Amino acid sequence: MIDQLTCWRDGGNSFTEVSTDSRDVGALNPHIKLDDPETTAALPKSMVKKIKSRVKYVKEGVSRVEEASGLTYPPYYVEPTLLVATSGVEVEQVGALYARVIPVVEPAAGVQIVVQLSAPLVAFGLKGTIEAVLAHEFMHYVELVRKFTSFDLLSDEAAGTLHESLYADYERLYNPKWLYSDKGLVKLIEKKFGDGLVDDKLNQSTVKKWIEKGYPVFKIPPDANVVRIPVASILRTNFDPLLKGRLKELEKISSASANVK
Repeated sequence: MIDQLTCWRDGGNSFTEVSTDSRDVGALNPHIKLDDPETTAALPKSMVKKIKSRVKYVKEGVSRVEEASGLTYPPYYVEPTLLVATSGVEVEQVGALYARVIPVVEPAAGVQIVVQLSAPLVAFGLKGTIEAVLAHEFMHYVELVRKFTSFDLLSDEAAGTLHESLYADYERLYNPKWLYSDKGLVKLIEKKFGDGLVDDKLNQSTVKKWIEKGYPVFKIPPDANVVRIPVASILRTNFDPLLKGRLKELEKISSASANVK
Protein backbone atom coordinates (compact mmCIF):
# COMPACT_ATOMS: atom_id res chain seq x y z
CA MET A 1 0.00 0.00 0.00
CA ILE A 2 1.20 3.53 -0.75
CA ASP A 3 0.87 5.63 2.40
CA GLN A 4 3.19 8.47 1.43
CA LEU A 5 3.24 10.39 -1.82
CA THR A 6 5.63 12.99 -3.17
CA CYS A 7 4.52 15.50 -5.80
CA TRP A 8 6.70 14.93 -8.85
CA ARG A 9 6.42 15.62 -12.55
CA ASP A 10 8.52 14.51 -15.48
CA GLY A 11 10.90 17.09 -16.92
CA GLY A 12 9.44 18.91 -19.88
CA ASN A 13 12.55 18.05 -21.86
CA SER A 14 12.04 14.30 -21.63
CA PHE A 15 10.16 13.28 -24.76
CA THR A 16 8.18 10.19 -25.58
CA GLU A 17 7.16 9.59 -29.18
CA VAL A 18 3.39 9.20 -29.19
CA SER A 19 1.26 8.15 -32.13
CA THR A 20 -2.28 9.46 -32.49
CA ASP A 21 -5.28 8.66 -34.59
CA SER A 22 -6.94 11.02 -37.08
CA ARG A 23 -8.32 13.36 -34.41
CA ASP A 24 -7.16 16.96 -34.62
CA VAL A 25 -4.96 17.49 -31.57
CA GLY A 26 -5.24 21.24 -32.02
CA ALA A 27 -8.96 20.98 -31.24
CA LEU A 28 -8.52 18.50 -28.39
CA ASN A 29 -11.50 18.24 -26.06
CA PRO A 30 -10.41 18.30 -22.38
CA HIS A 31 -13.10 15.62 -21.75
CA ILE A 32 -11.94 13.33 -24.55
CA LYS A 33 -10.75 10.55 -22.22
CA LEU A 34 -13.54 11.14 -19.71
CA ASP A 35 -16.13 10.62 -22.45
CA ASP A 36 -14.62 7.28 -23.46
CA PRO A 37 -16.42 4.41 -21.65
CA GLU A 38 -13.40 2.11 -21.98
CA THR A 39 -10.98 4.50 -20.25
CA THR A 40 -13.41 5.37 -17.45
CA ALA A 41 -14.65 1.82 -16.84
CA ALA A 42 -12.57 1.54 -13.67
CA LEU A 43 -14.08 4.70 -12.18
CA PRO A 44 -17.51 5.13 -10.57
CA LYS A 45 -19.86 7.50 -12.37
CA SER A 46 -19.81 9.83 -9.36
CA MET A 47 -16.04 10.32 -9.71
CA VAL A 48 -16.25 10.93 -13.47
CA LYS A 49 -19.00 13.47 -12.81
CA LYS A 50 -16.91 15.20 -10.15
CA ILE A 51 -13.88 15.46 -12.45
CA LYS A 52 -15.97 16.88 -15.27
CA SER A 53 -17.61 19.42 -12.97
CA ARG A 54 -14.18 20.72 -11.91
CA VAL A 55 -12.76 21.06 -15.42
CA LYS A 56 -14.13 24.62 -15.19
CA TYR A 57 -11.21 25.45 -12.87
CA VAL A 58 -8.81 24.15 -15.50
CA LYS A 59 -10.39 26.37 -18.15
CA GLU A 60 -10.23 29.38 -15.84
CA GLY A 61 -6.59 28.60 -15.11
CA VAL A 62 -5.75 28.33 -18.80
CA SER A 63 -7.38 31.72 -19.40
CA ARG A 64 -5.31 33.25 -16.59
CA VAL A 65 -2.07 31.84 -18.03
CA GLU A 66 -2.93 33.11 -21.50
CA GLU A 67 -3.74 36.59 -20.21
CA ALA A 68 -0.58 36.73 -18.10
CA SER A 69 1.70 35.53 -20.91
CA GLY A 70 -0.02 37.01 -23.95
CA LEU A 71 0.33 33.60 -25.59
CA THR A 72 -1.96 30.71 -26.51
CA TYR A 73 -2.06 27.65 -24.24
CA PRO A 74 -1.38 24.33 -25.99
CA PRO A 75 -4.08 21.63 -26.25
CA TYR A 76 -4.77 19.90 -22.94
CA TYR A 77 -6.88 17.04 -21.61
CA VAL A 78 -7.65 15.13 -18.42
CA GLU A 79 -6.21 11.63 -18.12
CA PRO A 80 -8.40 9.36 -15.91
CA THR A 81 -5.30 7.68 -14.48
CA LEU A 82 -2.70 8.61 -11.89
CA LEU A 83 0.88 8.22 -13.10
CA VAL A 84 3.39 7.62 -10.32
CA ALA A 85 7.16 7.61 -10.59
CA THR A 86 8.98 4.99 -8.53
CA SER A 87 12.68 4.87 -7.76
CA GLY A 88 14.73 1.75 -7.18
CA VAL A 89 17.47 3.88 -5.62
CA GLU A 90 15.33 5.83 -3.15
CA VAL A 91 13.54 3.03 -1.33
CA GLU A 92 9.77 3.53 -0.92
CA GLN A 93 9.89 6.88 -2.73
CA VAL A 94 6.81 7.33 -4.89
CA GLY A 95 6.07 10.51 -6.81
CA ALA A 96 2.77 11.53 -8.32
CA LEU A 97 2.90 12.97 -11.82
CA TYR A 98 -0.06 15.29 -11.59
CA ALA A 99 0.67 16.79 -15.00
CA ARG A 100 3.14 16.52 -17.85
CA VAL A 101 3.87 17.92 -21.28
CA ILE A 102 3.80 15.38 -24.12
CA PRO A 103 5.08 15.96 -27.68
CA VAL A 104 2.77 14.07 -30.03
CA VAL A 105 4.13 13.02 -33.43
CA GLU A 106 1.56 13.40 -36.19
CA PRO A 107 2.51 12.14 -39.69
CA ALA A 108 1.15 15.16 -41.54
CA ALA A 109 1.31 18.04 -39.07
CA GLY A 110 4.64 17.26 -37.43
CA VAL A 111 4.83 17.67 -33.66
CA GLN A 112 1.92 18.77 -31.48
CA ILE A 113 2.63 19.55 -27.84
CA VAL A 114 -0.11 18.49 -25.44
CA VAL A 115 -0.55 19.04 -21.70
CA GLN A 116 -1.82 15.97 -19.86
CA LEU A 117 -3.52 16.59 -16.51
CA SER A 118 -4.15 13.74 -14.10
CA ALA A 119 -7.68 13.15 -12.86
CA PRO A 120 -6.69 13.39 -9.16
CA LEU A 121 -5.28 16.91 -9.72
CA VAL A 122 -8.57 18.06 -11.23
CA ALA A 123 -10.74 16.17 -8.74
CA PHE A 124 -8.92 17.10 -5.52
CA GLY A 125 -6.67 20.06 -6.25
CA LEU A 126 -7.45 23.52 -4.96
CA LYS A 127 -8.12 26.17 -7.60
CA GLY A 128 -4.77 27.80 -6.83
CA THR A 129 -2.93 24.52 -7.15
CA ILE A 130 -4.51 23.78 -10.51
CA GLU A 131 -3.59 27.25 -11.77
CA ALA A 132 0.00 26.89 -10.53
CA VAL A 133 0.35 23.50 -12.24
CA LEU A 134 -1.08 24.85 -15.50
CA ALA A 135 1.34 27.79 -15.40
CA HIS A 136 4.27 25.49 -14.63
CA GLU A 137 3.39 23.15 -17.48
CA PHE A 138 3.14 26.13 -19.80
CA MET A 139 6.72 26.98 -18.86
CA HIS A 140 7.70 23.48 -19.96
CA TYR A 141 5.78 23.96 -23.19
CA VAL A 142 7.76 27.15 -23.84
CA GLU A 143 11.02 25.33 -23.13
CA LEU A 144 10.09 22.50 -25.49
CA VAL A 145 9.33 24.91 -28.31
CA ARG A 146 12.66 26.60 -27.64
CA LYS A 147 14.46 23.28 -27.93
CA PHE A 148 12.61 22.30 -31.09
CA THR A 149 13.05 25.63 -32.87
CA SER A 150 16.72 25.93 -31.92
CA PHE A 151 17.42 22.22 -32.51
CA ASP A 152 18.77 21.94 -29.01
CA LEU A 153 17.69 18.33 -29.06
CA LEU A 154 20.39 16.46 -27.22
CA SER A 155 18.69 14.33 -24.60
CA ASP A 156 19.17 15.50 -21.05
CA GLU A 157 21.03 13.06 -18.86
CA ALA A 158 18.47 10.62 -17.51
CA ALA A 159 17.65 11.09 -13.86
CA GLY A 160 17.71 7.93 -11.77
CA THR A 161 16.13 9.34 -8.63
CA LEU A 162 13.16 11.53 -7.82
CA HIS A 163 15.42 14.17 -6.26
CA GLU A 164 17.53 14.43 -9.41
CA SER A 165 14.39 14.71 -11.52
CA LEU A 166 12.98 17.50 -9.35
CA TYR A 167 16.24 19.44 -9.50
CA ALA A 168 16.54 19.08 -13.28
CA ASP A 169 12.89 20.05 -13.69
CA TYR A 170 13.49 23.35 -11.88
CA GLU A 171 16.84 24.19 -13.46
CA ARG A 172 15.88 24.10 -17.13
CA LEU A 173 13.00 26.61 -17.14
CA TYR A 174 12.84 30.36 -17.72
CA ASN A 175 12.19 32.53 -14.68
CA PRO A 176 8.38 32.88 -14.43
CA LYS A 177 8.83 36.63 -13.84
CA TRP A 178 10.12 36.91 -17.41
CA LEU A 179 7.12 35.11 -18.86
CA TYR A 180 4.14 36.28 -16.79
CA SER A 181 2.87 39.81 -16.13
CA ASP A 182 0.54 38.55 -13.38
CA LYS A 183 2.52 38.99 -10.14
CA GLY A 184 -0.03 36.94 -8.23
CA LEU A 185 0.45 34.01 -10.60
CA VAL A 186 4.23 34.28 -10.29
CA LYS A 187 3.97 34.19 -6.48
CA LEU A 188 1.65 31.19 -6.73
CA ILE A 189 4.18 29.31 -8.87
CA GLU A 190 7.03 30.16 -6.51
CA LYS A 191 4.96 29.05 -3.51
CA LYS A 192 3.79 25.77 -5.01
CA PHE A 193 7.00 24.80 -6.81
CA GLY A 194 9.83 25.28 -4.34
CA ASP A 195 11.18 21.77 -4.96
CA GLY A 196 8.62 20.08 -7.14
CA LEU A 197 4.92 20.61 -6.47
CA VAL A 198 4.35 21.21 -2.76
CA ASP A 199 0.80 20.27 -1.76
CA ASP A 200 0.38 17.85 1.14
CA LYS A 201 -3.40 18.14 1.09
CA LEU A 202 -3.54 17.06 -2.55
CA ASN A 203 -1.21 14.16 -1.83
CA GLN A 204 -3.32 12.98 1.10
CA SER A 205 -6.53 13.19 -0.89
CA THR A 206 -4.93 11.33 -3.79
CA VAL A 207 -3.80 8.50 -1.51
CA LYS A 208 -7.10 8.15 0.38
CA LYS A 209 -9.62 8.96 -2.35
CA TRP A 210 -7.84 7.49 -5.40
CA ILE A 211 -5.06 5.02 -4.68
CA GLU A 212 -6.65 3.27 -1.68
CA LYS A 213 -9.94 2.94 -3.57
CA GLY A 214 -8.18 1.00 -6.30
CA TYR A 215 -8.64 3.56 -9.06
CA PRO A 216 -6.25 3.41 -12.05
CA VAL A 217 -2.57 3.93 -11.24
CA PHE A 218 0.30 3.43 -13.67
CA LYS A 219 3.87 3.22 -12.34
CA ILE A 220 6.94 4.36 -14.28
CA PRO A 221 10.61 4.89 -13.32
CA PRO A 222 11.96 8.48 -13.34
CA ASP A 223 14.12 7.72 -16.39
CA ALA A 224 11.33 6.13 -18.42
CA ASN A 225 11.05 8.96 -20.95
CA VAL A 226 13.70 9.25 -23.65
CA VAL A 227 14.01 11.37 -26.77
CA ARG A 228 12.33 9.75 -29.75
CA ILE A 229 11.17 12.70 -31.86
CA PRO A 230 12.17 12.46 -35.55
CA VAL A 231 13.87 15.59 -36.86
CA ALA A 232 11.72 15.38 -40.00
CA SER A 233 8.62 15.77 -37.83
CA ILE A 234 10.05 18.88 -36.19
CA LEU A 235 10.82 20.42 -39.57
CA ARG A 236 7.18 19.92 -40.63
CA THR A 237 5.86 21.71 -37.55
CA ASN A 238 4.52 25.26 -37.61
CA PHE A 239 5.16 26.51 -34.10
CA ASP A 240 3.26 29.51 -32.75
CA PRO A 241 4.93 32.59 -34.35
CA LEU A 242 4.06 34.74 -31.32
CA LEU A 243 5.83 32.29 -29.05
CA LYS A 244 8.85 32.16 -31.36
CA GLY A 245 9.06 35.93 -31.14
CA ARG A 246 8.75 35.85 -27.35
CA LEU A 247 11.51 33.24 -27.15
CA LYS A 248 13.93 35.70 -28.74
CA GLU A 249 13.05 38.21 -26.02
CA LEU A 250 13.40 35.59 -23.29
CA GLU A 251 16.81 34.53 -24.58
CA LYS A 252 18.01 38.15 -24.47
CA ILE A 253 16.77 38.50 -20.89
CA SER A 254 18.38 35.19 -19.96
CA SER A 255 21.73 36.18 -21.48
CA ALA A 256 21.65 39.58 -19.76
CA SER A 257 20.84 37.90 -16.44
CA ALA A 258 23.72 35.44 -16.88
CA ASN A 259 26.15 38.27 -17.64
CA VAL A 260 25.13 40.09 -14.48
CA LYS A 261 25.96 37.00 -12.45
